[in-house]
Amino acid sequence: MEFSGKQILIAEDNMANQFVIKQLLKKIDITPEFAKNGQEAIDMYKSKHSEWDLVFMDCKMPVIDGYEATETIRQFEQDNGLDKGIIVGLSANAFTGSTNEAITSGMDDYLTKPIDRDKLMQLLKQYLQ
Repeated sequence: MEFSGKQILIAEDNMANQFVIKQLLKKIDITPEFAKNGQEAIDMYKSKHSEWDLVFMDCKMPVIDGYEATETIRQFEQDNGLDKGIIVGLSANAFTGSTNEAITSGMDDYLTKPIDRDKLMQLLKQYLQ
């Protein structure tokens, strides 16, 4: 599995969660960039939209939550005629309603926290190959 050089943006305000994700990705040669809130994620996405291979978007964040940030990114892509980037929601909430809200906001997929290594790998294989 070759993930080296893949550009991943992670919108996650919790430092412990950032650390866990960073360690999991480090093992497969990915060094992610982090946004601490939804507004930062939007700004980082817009500034390098063509470079991101995948975005992990925490659903509950300060300033702008992940749902609204995803909707804003999708509008930006549409307004500029850009290909849709891959956005995967992250949440500690495993309820179906949360998954539906994630998909409705424009997210492509959904991963529950704490992040399961096998599910993460399966997701990366699915979207990055």
